Amino acid sequence: MVSDFNEDPDSGAAGSILVIGKTLERLGHGVDYEWKDPRSRIIPHPSWSQLAELPRRQRRQVSRRLDSTHYDVVIVSQPYAYLVFERLAPQHPNTLFLNRTHGWEARVYDAYRRFEWDGHRSFPKRAASRTVERAIRRVCARTARSCQGMIAPASRCADYIARHYKLDPVSVAHIPYGVSEALIQQPRVRNSENNTVRLLYVGNYIALKGTSILEEILPPLGTRHPSMHLTFVIDDASVEAVKQRYTTFGNRLTVSPWVRRDELPGIYANHDVLLHPSLFEGFGKTWMEAMAAGVCVVGFAEGGLPDLAHHDHDALFCDAGDKTALSNLLERCVVEPELPRRLGDNARSTIRAYTWERHAKATVRFCEERRRALV
Repeated sequence: MVSDFNEDPDSGAAGSILVIGKTLERLGHGVDYEWKDPRSRIIPHPSWSQLAELPRRQRRQVSRRLDSTHYDVVIVSQPYAYLVFERLAPQHPNTLFLNRTHGWEARVYDAYRRFEWDGHRSFPKRAASRTVERAIRRVCARTARSCQGMIAPASRCADYIARHYKLDPVSVAHIPYGVSEALIQQPRVRNSENNTVRLLYVGNYIALKGTSILEEILPPLGTRHPSMHLTFVIDDASVEAVKQRYTTFGNRLTVSPWVRRDELPGIYANHDVLLHPSLFEGFGKTWMEAMAAGVCVVGFAEGGLPDLAHHDHDALFCDAGDKTALSNLLERCVVEPELPRRLGDNARSTIRAYTWERHAKATVRFCEERRRALV
């Protein structure tokens, strides 16, 4: 498994790679990793470094591995690995070369064109951004068309890739992520204050995650409904700013800096609603973990949420960007506090089927199918 991430079990994509690898090992497979090369970049700009340097670095990383060890499968995360697929696959015909996306970059740009979440930018910044966008779209196309199969955790990314690059749909797998057995087995702890509804936001406090929408709709809701409590678990840099933006909640507001992932279940357990206002999501593990803890997810139909959950049965969601609809869903939860608790119980039952073992076994099946198809 190859990626340009740091080896960090608490991060989203890297943490997923690690848990998938450990699960595959429990199933009897051997797994090695290539992480972010710690050597300094020649090009200081991160986007241009990824575009100009990363494809060559990853080709060298994988080539060194294959020179010393035979691998049945090489799976590279992110869309910059076209040189791995174009140059190394012909040299190693007995190895299957796959690409894994944790959120397809071309879809991010489509979402940005629709929502423009960072507001007005100067002409030079817009021009520079469009230049990077065009280059990344070309990289995405080149990788999608040269790899021997794709794995995406959300159907929206899988369908987009197959349709946009005119690929055979059977070469693009939709395999949802899983949740740990420990989280599934953890007892549900109920909020003891029956008339109080506790809302929770977990994640980086950035525009892509719909934070400006929260700033628009939550303060009026909090003013109208004194039973609404609000908690943020966010990046350290945003803590003070968030405290200032939600002052109308007074002592009903809790803002915490980031915690280790193994501390989150205890936080989920004390809340009724998880806010999921993302304008784009590759999949999103936070909402899945919250469902496993019996919390009702309320937000936009992005990432893997609409793949696994059903609106008004085990979650509440609406079209991405629909502020009025999202506000109405949250108001329903506050006015009918039993609603999120009932949906949270349903969510807990739903998510039990989605384990990491399920994901790993589906990955193995897809690898076997692709190997047979390419013989």
